[in-house]
Amino acid sequence: MATAPAFGDLGRTAKDVLYGGREGLFQFNNVASITTRTADGMDFAVKGVHRDGKLDTELKGTYDTSSYKIIATLAQATGKLGLSAAAKEVAPGVTVGVSGTLPDVDSAKLAVDYVAPHVTLKTSTSLTAAPKVDAAVTTAFNRSGRNVVAGAEVSYDAAKGTVSKWAIGSGYTAADYQLAAMLNDKKDVSLLIAHSVQSDLTVGAEAVRNLESAETALSAAVQRRLASGALQKVKVQHTGIVSVLHEQILEGKSKITLSGQFDAKDLSKAPKYGMGLDLKY
Repeated sequence: MATAPAFGDLGRTAKDVLYGGREGLFQFNNVASITTRTADGMDFAVKGVHRDGKLDTELKGTYDTSSYKIIATLAQATGKLGLSAAAKEVAPGVTVGVSGTLPDVDSAKLAVDYVAPHVTLKTSTSLTAAPKVDAAVTTAFNRSGRNVVAGAEVSYDAAKGTVSKWAIGSGYTAADYQLAAMLNDKKDVSLLIAHSVQSDLTVGAEAVRNLESAETALSAAVQRRLASGALQKVKVQHTGIVSVLHEQILEGKSKITLSGQFDAKDLSKAPKYGMGLDLKY
């Protein structure tokens, strides 16, 4: 029985190779975070980002159970408190959540997600007099181990009475490769492909062409998992920008990530460097 990925997860394997996800994220600032879990099951994290000579910090608390999830985030840069709460399985396959940022009362949103065999639906509505509504739906079918996915997303602005953005897409997943194609309201056509060459080696590529300007952007990356568990990655863009990454697993689930980027067409430009330290206790 096929489970449809969310619309934003179309081409997920290629996106993870090209841009990173929970691991392998290119980071050209210096970032450090410490996460710990209390005796009652709450995760507490402190994160600091040093960019442009300035240090921004963030505090985050997460309490996640089989029935509900609560997240609170305090950002030092803005002084705002972000809150979200979600109730799981309020009906079969249905999750309902509310979120917002204090003191901005107009930031409140209601989210309803529905997951069933072959269908995933996600909606988000701002709780204002003239709400903005975002909705995305995907459906998937499995045939002999090959998964075919199709979906769409749309945003509606009630204040203007118009559709502010939309996108359609489809994907195909086999045992060792994944394809995805998307078209959006800006007339960008995106093609994503990922191929598992070996169990420890994956390549990914993306082509984006705007149908109005006829401009095309290309990027490709290769990702390798070492026997030690470390992750190495190289990404090349058609503009000549080359990005490299090495992510080393430390004791437990902690890790350190080193990233670099340079312009192969103009080596006189100063390269970028970044380090990420993620400690978990």
